[in-house]
Amino acid sequence: MGWSPQDLSFLLGKPDHAYLDFEKLFEVPKFLLSESILLDRIYACSEVVPMEFYRERYEASTERIVRVKLVEDEVKWNYKIDIPWTFQRGEHYPVPPLLSLEEWKPEINVLMESDAMIHVRSRLEALLAGSGFEGGKSSWELFQKVRFNGSSKFIIYPRHLKNCLYQMIQKGKIVVRNVDDRYSFSTVS
Repeated sequence: MGWSPQDLSFLLGKPDHAYLDFEKLFEVPKFLLSESILLDRIYACSEVVPMEFYRERYEASTERIVRVKLVEDEVKWNYKIDIPWTFQRGEHYPVPPLLSLEEWKPEINVLMESDAMIHVRSRLEALLAGSGFEGGKSSWELFQKVRFNGSSKFIIYPRHLKNCLYQMIQKGKIVVRNVDDRYSFSTVS
């Protein structure tokens, strides 16, 4: 998919930090309860399965929390995995696992980004002209209407829709409202 946590938050109709809070395990049960249906649509299927760790017979059953800290710069993402236990060190023990990694961001092709924005903007203008915003539309509904472009030359990302919608809001063409704790985009009344 290649979507950022901000993209996923937008598709859920939430502020940019919502999916990050979920990834950082701040609000997991509440988030899964309220967002599971839409997450299934976004991921085309999702299943929550707890991680199972090996434990000795004498160990108590306790949940272990694994946290992933993400630090982003202009060219890469750095992930640091935090776990609440330590590894024994020494020559008779295996080397502890590497608990950090980096992922390089793909280069952005400015022409393809521009083509994607033009495509999304034209689709949104057509929706606006044809009363496509009547009654309010969610981010996910709008994304479904603009994402297919009939070309494999460029891919439409949620950020393209988000940027175009915010431009339309700035120009006074549409408004954003909070409906049932989600963003809803509609015509100016």
